[in-house]
Amino acid sequence: MPTILSIETSVPQASIALSIDGQDMLCRHFESHRQQNQLLFPPLVELLDALPEGCQCDYILVGTGPGSYSGSRIAIAAAQGIAIAHGCPVIGLSSLLATPLTANGEAATAVGDARRGSFFTIDIPANSMPGEPKLMDQESFYQALAETNNPLFTFEESLDLPDGVAAPTTLPTADLLITAWNRLPSEERERLIKTPPSPAYLRAPFITKAKPGHPLLRRK
Repeated sequence: MPTILSIETSVPQASIALSIDGQDMLCRHFESHRQQNQLLFPPLVELLDALPEGCQCDYILVGTGPGSYSGSRIAIAAAQGIAIAHGCPVIGLSSLLATPLTANGEAATAVGDARRGSFFTIDIPANSMPGEPKLMDQESFYQALAETNNPLFTFEESLDLPDGVAAPTTLPTADLLITAWNRLPSEERERLIKTPPSPAYLRAPFITKAKPGHPLLRRK
């Protein structure tokens, strides 16, 4: 069995896990908030120090969100540095797969507030990667909730939902990220190994275009 290091910092309740040869599982949890770049490394060093002498990681998993872009980006950067030393791949895996509801392969739908007056749903098929986010206004969001047969969950502490609809707050953890990875079909794992990890976006990233001309000349 492979030795897997897993990092989940897309939510403030961050965690790191290490599975050694598929047997021993070590986990560390910490509150990251906006200090992921400071708080990530002490537990990360602790788990790496727990590796038996001569043992190296075969895979490094990183939860890609949706959630904190900065948290996922910092985790990816740290994982890539460790991967160079261990000679192993870094694999980005949706954090939506790493919840108690979805890690065991059950179908579900993640819901949340996409800000700017919009909401989102993301369907997670059984034993498969999540689908694309569906963005909609509040009225369409409420209608989508009424029509789905999947159990709902959210990463948010509070979410405005219609009466009679429940979407429990369910957060991803690094150990469940490993569980979800092990349940994926082998062909899906091979595809993810070859895919560069990147944070998940609800919307396409907005890129500001540079003004034409040289910056010094524009002042004249």
